[in-house]
Amino acid sequence: MMNDWDLCPLGEVTINFDSQRIPVKELDRVSGPYPYYGASGIIDWVNDYIFDGEYLLIAEDGENLKTRKTPIAFMANGKIWVNNHAHIVQGNERALTKFLYYAINGLDVTPYLTGSTFPKLTKANLNNIRLIVPPLDEQRSIAHILGTLDDKIELNHRMNETLEAIARAIFKSWFIDFDPVRAKAEGKQPFGMDEETAALFPSEFEDSELGEIPKGWAIGYLSHYAENPRRGIEPTEIAPETPYFGLEHMPRGSISLSDWGAAETISSNKFIFRQGEILFGKLRPYFRKVGVAPIDGVCSTDIFVLRPRRREYGEFVLMWASDQRFIDHCNAVSNGARMPRVNWKDMGSYPFVAPQDSILEKYHQIIRPMVEQIIQNIHLSRTLHELRDALLPKLLSGEIRVPMEAD
Repeated sequence: MMNDWDLCPLGEVTINFDSQRIPVKELDRVSGPYPYYGASGIIDWVNDYIFDGEYLLIAEDGENLKTRKTPIAFMANGKIWVNNHAHIVQGNERALTKFLYYAINGLDVTPYLTGSTFPKLTKANLNNIRLIVPPLDEQRSIAHILGTLDDKIELNHRMNETLEAIARAIFKSWFIDFDPVRAKAEGKQPFGMDEETAALFPSEFEDSELGEIPKGWAIGYLSHYAENPRRGIEPTEIAPETPYFGLEHMPRGSISLSDWGAAETISSNKFIFRQGEILFGKLRPYFRKVGVAPIDGVCSTDIFVLRPRRREYGEFVLMWASDQRFIDHCNAVSNGARMPRVNWKDMGSYPFVAPQDSILEKYHQIIRPMVEQIIQNIHLSRTLHELRDALLPKLLSGEIRVPMEAD
């Protein structure tokens, strides 16, 4: 440790606000604009707040204190409500709150936990956690360096959300609401569309078993546009470093699959998937776990691998597989008493209005660069995560010194 750095208990460098926390049962909460925090982050939104400022929240209980699948400490800013499952602190005159965020997440807190079946970090033990505290100028520089990496990771995340929203908006406009066809039927130029693309769409509707559809379009089924290859592989055939997706790695409601593990610990058969294919959680209530594979790898057998039958079908299939209408269909046809699931036959028989391939090719040309950017952002963010995690212990130990405040 550097001569001008201190080793001291967390309680000596923080102000604790635990006594002001107020838990509210789910049935008693009134929906509103303010985040309601628990041990692992935001768990609800409520109509009032009890704190206003910049705070560090540290998990008080839960298995994550041991497994560390997500950070045990997180920043909360602005008007917030906090229940009694997260400690709430600020740095005092000796420590910056943002520096403490990185310091806590870089520590092994296992020696301070109690409870064999349900880990708990009491307030007394929290205050006794010993950590290295550099001078304020170095704290500020450390927080700036690590925060810059986190800011870029968050920017990539927001960019992916925006790209996905654009892809969904165009999908809905073209294939659900039929906006270009309606505009042409009224003698108007489809909004935001060039003449070449507009010429691909008809200007009339006709009746079908699904109701009124664009003239010349047909009733299609998911199995016409995608297949489920079921490429099984045994554990002994999988290299330990192979990327692995389980349902726990897939977020709900996002096609951006940025979190995956390694196959080194798996012990049962898996399915092979290729980059660009679509992964779909087949257990209820995990049908909202759908995304495009950012890398080659293997996945749980509780996940369907969907391979588009043609290149230009990829984004069309991806949007349908993650659309709420298709999710509702899977919920309706799923079966099984203990763990309801959907089968490929029922998935593949889902009907929708299908345009000509020329329109799907145009949608592919527009949306494919967005999907590729999403995948690129995922890999960039993982690289930044690795860089941040490598820098964290070196900065906090003084192995790398940053004595001057960053601009």
